[in-house]
Amino acid sequence: MKLPKIFEHFRQGQIFTIDEAREKLQTTGNTLRKRLSELAARGYIYPIRQGLYRVSTIGENPEKAKSCPFAIASKLTPYCYVGFQSSLQLHAQEIPAAQDIVYVVSPSKFNSFSFEGRFYFWCQAPEAHGLETQFLKDGNIEFPVLVTNFEKSVVDCLKRPAHSPPFCDLLRLCKTSAHVPDLDKIIRYGTDCNVSALFNRLGFFLDCMKEFWDIPSELLLQVEQRISRKQTEWPIAFAQARKEKNQDFSNPTIDTHSNSRWKIQFTREETAESLAM
Repeated sequence: MKLPKIFEHFRQGQIFTIDEAREKLQTTGNTLRKRLSELAARGYIYPIRQGLYRVSTIGENPEKAKSCPFAIASKLTPYCYVGFQSSLQLHAQEIPAAQDIVYVVSPSKFNSFSFEGRFYFWCQAPEAHGLETQFLKDGNIEFPVLVTNFEKSVVDCLKRPAHSPPFCDLLRLCKTSAHVPDLDKIIRYGTDCNVSALFNRLGFFLDCMKEFWDIPSELLLQVEQRISRKQTEWPIAFAQARKEKNQDFSNPTIDTHSNSRWKIQFTREETAESLAM
């Protein structure tokens, strides 16, 4: 059986955009859209969202041949990159699970969408630095993914709790990655944010990672000198609530616990019991 020309330009299982198809097939406008629609109807490709497709793997059921979420995230817009919780998962070599949110940072907005049980969420970030390219594999296909480096990923999660995993998962991902962090770089990224309350969260986080990362007490004192003297809220546990359907967390009534040294206040489910897990 002779396969369509789409297989001459893209490999089986490969994800491609309509712009890449236009370049490879030398077809434009309605003719291109009609051709892609025909290929999808015949099962040779299947749409992920408008303008984004995956080449089917011959002989496999598309329902069982799940796409790599990082491969999808890397193709959503020009200059987009994986950030926040998703970047920490990538550094820990973990694939976002079903029902996970995949956080994609992009200068141009896209409509967030669901595909294969995951929710691809558009994020805006004013400071697009601290990026690196990693090469991953989806089956036998290697593809590049732009992602925040490990240190920037940690600081971004501390800065934006809504895009962060629950604190116990944040610690777990950092330990699972086995990454030896550049602590000076973490402090520098925190300084670039120009938010004093961020150092309250950073201090508590580094305190929890002190033994695992062999963090000197002098560095913790340096961070402590820069914290906000006001009590700082840390609603980090609410990130888990956004993943639950039909759950209203806009006005939560959750008891809080204060940490005196770092002057932070966070939900009880993230206190001593969960951190000891």
